Amino acid sequence: MVKPDRVCDTNRFYELLAHLEAKVGGKSMLKDCDGQEGWPQGVYFFFEDGETRTENEGELRVVRVGTHGTKPNSPSTLWWRLTQHKNDVGRSVFRDHIERALLNRSGEKRQTHNHQSCVSQYIGSMPFLWVKIDGEDGHLRRQAIERNSISLLSFWRSDAIGRPSENWLGKSRRHRHKKVERSGLWNVNYVTKNYDPAFLGDLASLVEGTEPLVKRDSNWDVAACLN
Repeated sequence: MVKPDRVCDTNRFYELLAHLEAKVGGKSMLKDCDGQEGWPQGVYFFFEDGETRTENEGELRVVRVGTHGTKPNSPSTLWWRLTQHKNDVGRSVFRDHIERALLNRSGEKRQTHNHQSCVSQYIGSMPFLWVKIDGEDGHLRRQAIERNSISLLSFWRSDAIGRPSENWLGKSRRHRHKKVERSGLWNVNYVTKNYDPAFLGDLASLVEGTEPLVKRDSNWDVAACLN
């Protein structure tokens, strides 16, 4: 069995995300979204200011990959999953990681202020992309894209490409298994696993099938119902 070329595959992955970004009209931020944009089912990729690819310092690196509804007929939606990250609702391990890291870095205590507001502001300002993945086998494809993307991007293995910056917030997470700090991702699952490079072919086709979100009319915020 031929060993995957992580350098080549990582570059290919970011080329696909660059194409995705061009197709959807740029990265989004949760602080600017409210769920009325016509979100598809899919997988999301978060970036973080100051975290760039070692071999291309002008390009942000992915720091979190996630999805939803990985079981058949799951009622979960992409927007609901993003809402859980954006606000203090439901269950979000992503928020838990950010919360602990911010507390550790600042030395503040939860009782001194509304810490969840800090978490929401931090995540709300993180740029992200999404790729549309629906259909009868959508749950399987979403799971495969999430799993393989995390495994490819993780810095856990010796042949990983790059490293998180010295000031990356994730180094303040102090996870008991060190998976966040060592992997360079706000993920724990799959960071130690191998990836299947064949997933890049599926990702390429999914990128081609992804369209921009619905653009708001310029009068969206006008109080028309009150006139």
